[in-house]
Amino acid sequence: MTATEHRAAATAAEGAPSASASASASATAYGSARTVDGPPRTRVRARVELTDSSLLTRGSVETGSADAEAIVELLHEEREASQRYARQLLSLAGFWVDREDDALADDREERSLAVAIALRTTTDAAVVRINDAHVSVTQMPRTFARLAAGEMPQEWHSRTLRAVRDLTPFQRSQVDEQIAAWDLASIPADRFRDELRQLVSWFECRAPRTRPEDTRDVSLEGNGRDDGTACLRITGPIPEILGLARRLDAAARAVQGGQRRAVENDAPIPFDLDGEVSRHGKAMSLAGLRYAILQRTVLDTAGVEVPAPRHRVNVIIPVLTLMGLDDTPATYDGITPLPVEMARALAACEPVWHRVFTDPILGSYLPVPAERYRPSPEMVEHLRLQNPRCAVPGCPRPTTDDAENDHIEEFDHVHPSRGGPTSLDNLHRLHWGHHDLKTARRIDPTREPDGTTTWTVGSPPLITTRVAPARDLASPRLAKTLTESWVQHRWIVDMEEMERSGEFDRLLEEWGPVDPDVELTDEERGLRELEESSPPF
Repeated sequence: MTATEHRAAATAAEGAPSASASASASATAYGSARTVDGPPRTRVRARVELTDSSLLTRGSVETGSADAEAIVELLHEEREASQRYARQLLSLAGFWVDREDDALADDREERSLAVAIALRTTTDAAVVRINDAHVSVTQMPRTFARLAAGEMPQEWHSRTLRAVRDLTPFQRSQVDEQIAAWDLASIPADRFRDELRQLVSWFECRAPRTRPEDTRDVSLEGNGRDDGTACLRITGPIPEILGLARRLDAAARAVQGGQRRAVENDAPIPFDLDGEVSRHGKAMSLAGLRYAILQRTVLDTAGVEVPAPRHRVNVIIPVLTLMGLDDTPATYDGITPLPVEMARALAACEPVWHRVFTDPILGSYLPVPAERYRPSPEMVEHLRLQNPRCAVPGCPRPTTDDAENDHIEEFDHVHPSRGGPTSLDNLHRLHWGHHDLKTARRIDPTREPDGTTTWTVGSPPLITTRVAPARDLASPRLAKTLTESWVQHRWIVDMEEMERSGEFDRLLEEWGPVDPDVELTDEERGLRELEESSPPF
């Protein structure tokens, strides 16, 4: 469906009946009985219509008060927000491209990239929002009409779209028909959520059951906090997972016994992951041993050769953090923050460190020269620092492995002197899909003299944006700290010199004694009052 077709559908939806008319028509046509091929239909009506006056009654707010005026204004703003959200969905739906058509892959990527830049989000989030908009406008037009009329809160509509993502288009139309008949302008939130949950669960109960064998998966998950930990989730049929857990448990118990015997006999200790057993003379816990066994066990791939990693893993540590003079966090591959204690421990175990220079004030990575087409290994490492994620704005994909080096100004293989140089100023790292999109001239980056990159997305252009060069986050902070320390040091030196030279005594004779209460700053005066006040206990 094109953008014009989307707008035509929305125009037709705007003529849909109002909340009360829709609910009455639905009740007359369907009653409260279940249809032949669909879920049971229930009459979802509020006891009292939600108006300005009934809103105040529900909240026990005094009519004519400041609170009453504010709460009524919130109701109106919520309805206006729903209308604005509907207009945004209508615009987003125009960027939808059929995901089943492989020939349109570049169009999909190009449009999702333009939307990501416009909405200041990632390309993955842009894809979700475009798909949701398409479903809303084309497959659930009745509910969309209620949203566009301001009768359905934006949060309810978003919740509905999330709830129907796994349903078929026909099932979504059935959900749409039922929800549009509800008294959306007046029913309370808990009633809406309960009814939506029951409606969607009816379809889920009748959906074909997924075979346990089809759920086999191993996925890497974050834990929501940047504390240096992550989670590896293994999903599969219960017998296989239980079997793996029991084998792992048996191995852990065997190793635990081996550790105890090694401690007693002063022998080499197996699977002593961090040397804790040697230091404390106590075997590791079963949980710790399960992890150690998984971490150190060689994976058997039945003779299939596993390629070695193409790049080493970078743990980037500010030098003052490494020296213990500052606690600026390190980063794993330039993306994930690491606790300073973990970073120092990792550095202590490495025989070789690689030094990378940055501008001491701005934190920009200083380039090194090169004069060949293929970047040197050192340049690739430098590019990975500058672009730990794909350089395309909005792309969240890391560049550790699945990425390619790209000349911003194309390299001329026939006449190298005429094309873009192989220098850090003319290189960046791109996910292979976006590299292909650039080769197809669907996206066009231009490196500006100040180091920023101007990206033009689309052919013809859909959107243009400028991206600042990557910076080291630690250097500007350390530069500020060092500057402040230097200013304070100079002030102390000057004060000591004035005292030695008798300048303080001369000023006292000329100006008279200093009133400390007058000379104190507001902050110092507040601290003095706090010290002189009684303790709060």
